[in-house]
Amino acid sequence: MDYPKHLLVLFIMTMSIISAPITQAQKTKVTIHNDIGGGLPLWYNCKSGNNKLGDRKLAPGESWPFDFKPDIFGRTLFFCRFSWGNEWHHFDIYKHKRDREFEKFGCRQCEWKIRKSGPCKLNKNTGQFDVCFPWNSKKS
Repeated sequence: MDYPKHLLVLFIMTMSIISAPITQAQKTKVTIHNDIGGGLPLWYNCKSGNNKLGDRKLAPGESWPFDFKPDIFGRTLFFCRFSWGNEWHHFDIYKHKRDREFEKFGCRQCEWKIRKSGPCKLNKNTGQFDVCFPWNSKKS
């Protein structure tokens, strides 16, 4: 092996050691709770890019968790369509810039209660679901 090849091997080894902590990011867990009320089931479908989590149904009071590794570039977005009765709404259930662990209301274990008025996130400071958001606007 000549000198340039040694440098290339050394460079590749160094980069793999440096990037290992980044590529082995810890998983984030999102839990969705049906808090619609009125004994109504909550139908939903969540996805992120090509990662489709499928159509699901939660009975009143039931919960469903999913986990993922956030994108190292900070672009992770999971969005869901929720429906009950004759209503349907969209919401970004995980948005990296809003939900990353070190933000004011960020989380590694994100919990949401889905309510008719909009989703409410568990506040790690109060232990209550008091960080509420409006539904995403409906686009025709």
